[in-house]
Amino acid sequence: MQQSLSQWLPALDGVVAKLEKGADVADVGCGHGWSTVLMAKAFPNSRFVGYDYHEGSIEDARKHAEAHGVAGNTRFEVAAAKDIPDAAFDLVALFDCLHDMGDPAEVAAQVRRALRPDGTWMVVEPMAGDRLQNNPNPVGRLYYAGSTLICVPTSLSQEVGAALGAQAGEARLREVIGAGGFGNVRRAAETPFNMILEARP
Repeated sequence: MQQSLSQWLPALDGVVAKLEKGADVADVGCGHGWSTVLMAKAFPNSRFVGYDYHEGSIEDARKHAEAHGVAGNTRFEVAAAKDIPDAAFDLVALFDCLHDMGDPAEVAAQVRRALRPDGTWMVVEPMAGDRLQNNPNPVGRLYYAGSTLICVPTSLSQEVGAALGAQAGEARLREVIGAGGFGNVRRAAETPFNMILEARP
């Protein structure tokens, strides 16, 4: 997750300058809030909201914010990704969770509604090629196994059940992001394990 500060956020056009000055940020699917806390510590002039549908995780995230001294510029709320109640964000981040969601296209549309006109959506997803034959490498094999046991069943258990899985590939992710109303999508950065997509209206 430290890469989000050192590599991923700087790869986004103009985002770090906004965060240093003071921006409004949503971390959707934040889980226990570590990604939110790391960003809040690095950018104390900005305001962060972490959302997750799991109440127990949000309770832990609030404790982490207190323990790490960022409660002043951070809050956590229980909300499903497609029901986040706030708007006017400069940055919305989803760390490795879009593919787990039942209705990722509606999540994309909600993110579009929540962003300011000049805002940025950072989508961090597992690295994968667009075709099965691109992915039988050690990382891909591991991701397919995890996806079969966790990611796909998680999505199928929700409304719509798109079941993107952890090896959806960039082309499929672009389709989902575009369906939400984003006209500009680019791969801003990558690692052997993740691709970082930057989406703008």
